[in-house]
Amino acid sequence: MSEFILQADGVSKSYRQGRGIGRSRVSAVDRVSIEVRAGEALGIVGESGCGKSTLARMLVGLESPDAGRIVFDDKDRAGARGRGRRELHRRVQMVFQDPYLSLNPRLTVGDLIEEPLAVHGLATGRKQRRARIGELLELVNLSPAMMTRY
Repeated sequence: MSEFILQADGVSKSYRQGRGIGRSRVSAVDRVSIEVRAGEALGIVGESGCGKSTLARMLVGLESPDAGRIVFDDKDRAGARGRGRRELHRRVQMVFQDPYLSLNPRLTVGDLIEEPLAVHGLATGRKQRRARIGELLELVNLSPAMMTRY
């Protein structure tokens, strides 16, 4: 077993630009390699347009790299299918920059946290999910009473 929980080796991504005969490709990420051990945090910083979001989207599996490979917990993301792919998506999540695109302001904190618990079958029944939501809120030093807030 590798000492790294996440590895990206020579990852690249480019996009087509323009229309017709004059089409070209623009490089968003070019040969990026990273290694993250369990318990470590990774921050990706840089100027606007440098490829941070594209790299992050590839790391969580929302986009595929044109070149290179991404390995999470000793499993190549590109080879993940079916149950293996769902397991990777359950364990690796992305918090998007714009909270209004990520968090529905019409849902309570409890409803927002409950959705992935239900989707991934991590707690069966509403009562069990609500108890788990309370535990999760306490884990980040918030009162379980916060689950009714918007």
